[in-house]
Amino acid sequence: MPAKILGNPQGRLTKKVQDTLLAKGITSEIINPDVLEPTEGWRTNGAVDYRADYETHNQMLPLIYIDGACYSFVQTMEKYGPKDVKWKMWAPSPAVCSKAIAVAIKDDVIQEVLFSGGCDGNSTCINRLLYGTSVQMAKHLLGDVMCGDKGTSCGRELARGL
Repeated sequence: MPAKILGNPQGRLTKKVQDTLLAKGITSEIINPDVLEPTEGWRTNGAVDYRADYETHNQMLPLIYIDGACYSFVQTMEKYGPKDVKWKMWAPSPAVCSKAIAVAIKDDVIQEVLFSGGCDGNSTCINRLLYGTSVQMAKHLLGDVMCGDKGTSCGRELARGL
């Protein structure tokens, strides 16, 4: 049975889930939450309404429906991704452009950084530059970075979450 992914079809988090599932031989269909009608239901186990969950979690997507169960991004990555990599995900300050930050860590070393929303170029650069960096070094490098007069930045929010 193929998985259904409720998320932004162009989103990095959605793409990461789709690639991870495909590596395990699971095909998936991406459903954009913007085109879902509240009356469509999208229930799993008679309890979780995808649309309500999407609105409640404010972009903390994607939500994944596989074999009768609904999983968050982190739950999916931990269940279907490499077992020695731990994922952490959080919502940054509303002052920054990104809506969610997800980080893969293996033995206290950053393996991947994904931002939902925000500047595509900067988030790609942060991901590439931090690959292989210790969590402590990343916190040191990004902890005082500011974006204009916001009092914070996506990098600083990443450091705070780590």
